[in-house]
Amino acid sequence: MRKRAILCAFFAIPLILFNLLFFLIAGSVHPRSVWISYAWIQFAFILLIVTPWLARRTENGPVYKITLALISGVYCLVEFVVGLIVIILHPASVRWPIVVQVIPFCLYLFVLLGNLLFIEFAADSDERHAAKEKAEKEQKAEPENKE
Repeated sequence: MRKRAILCAFFAIPLILFNLLFFLIAGSVHPRSVWISYAWIQFAFILLIVTPWLARRTENGPVYKITLALISGVYCLVEFVVGLIVIILHPASVRWPIVVQVIPFCLYLFVLLGNLLFIEFAADSDERHAAKEKAEKEQKAEPENKE
């Protein structure tokens, strides 16, 4: 549990810094497009914090968690850049900021869900392989015990 708390705190630092700078530099009066981008950036940071816990607990779990964290990290970075551009430009219309932010999100979901499916198949295969090895060891041990 201590590792999770440290990991959450580690990933929360950029979120806290972003919020602090956003409100200190830009204030709190903005058009809707800026608030939409602000919300997407917050959402991307939260996904970055939560995503590693989606991986199934297996022998190779740490590798899978790193892969998922990397996918979420890239998405968070892309969303941060796109959101920052929208915040700087602060357009009056909300249409293009929403479209520009939904497209990377859909790509992120596609890659993330594809990797989660791969993890499930790989974890099932690992479990079957471990069970097969265990059964083979037990079969080899039985003749030795009879003698």
